[in-house]
Amino acid sequence: MGEREIIIADTDAKFRRRMADFFKDEGFQVGTAASADEVLARVMENRVAVLLLGSSFGDRISTTELIHLLKKCNRHLHIIMVSEALSLSQARQVRQEGIFYHALKPASSADTGELWQAVACAFEKHRTSVLADPHGPQRNQAGPGPKTRLPVKLMSCLLVATLMGASYYLLAAPSAASHGNWAMLLFLGFFALIVVGQLLPIFRIKLPARLLAGRKAPENSPRGGK
Repeated sequence: MGEREIIIADTDAKFRRRMADFFKDEGFQVGTAASADEVLARVMENRVAVLLLGSSFGDRISTTELIHLLKKCNRHLHIIMVSEALSLSQARQVRQEGIFYHALKPASSADTGELWQAVACAFEKHRTSVLADPHGPQRNQAGPGPKTRLPVKLMSCLLVATLMGASYYLLAAPSAASHGNWAMLLFLGFFALIVVGQLLPIFRIKLPARLLAGRKAPENSPRGGK
C-alpha cells in the first residue's frame, strides 16, 4: 500500500468519479467502492490509510454499524464521512465509532477545499499514529530492531568457543596420535563439540547478567562513607 492511497466509497457514481479524478490529479492513488461489501473487502485487502465514506449504503447496514466494522478491520483507518448535514444524534453516533472528520459533500470539484484539508490532516495523523504504535505495520518495516543483534552475539560466542575447543584439540592431538590412541583423539573431538554447545548459553545468558550486576554494583555502593 502506498502512503497516499485513498478509497472513495459512495453509492453516487457521479460523485465517486468526480472525487477520484480530483484526488488522482493531486497525486493520490485512488480506489473506489459502490457498496458496503465492496468497501469492507477493499479495507481488509489493503492497509489503506484514509477512506472517504458516504452516509448511506442501503437498509442492510447502517452507517454507524459500517464504521464500526471498518474500524475493526483496520484500527489505523482514518474515516472521513462525506455527506449532507447530520442530525445531532447521528453525528454523535458516528463520532463515537471513531470517524476522523465529517465533511459536507462538495457540490463541485471546485468546492473541495474543506475535503482536501481533511484528507491532508488524516494522512499526517496516520503517519503519527503508526509510528507511535509498536505493532504498527510500518514499525516492522522501519529497520532492524534489537532482535537483529542476536545473530551477531551468537556468531561471536561461537567463534570464541570454537577457538577454545580447537586450541585444546590441536594441543592434545599430537600426543594422542604419537601413541596411536585414536580413540582418545575421537573423544577429544567429541569433547570439543560438547564445549561449544555448553559455552553458547553461558556466553549468551550468564555473561550479560554478570556484566549487568557489575554495572549496578557501583550505583548501589554507599557514597562518601555513609
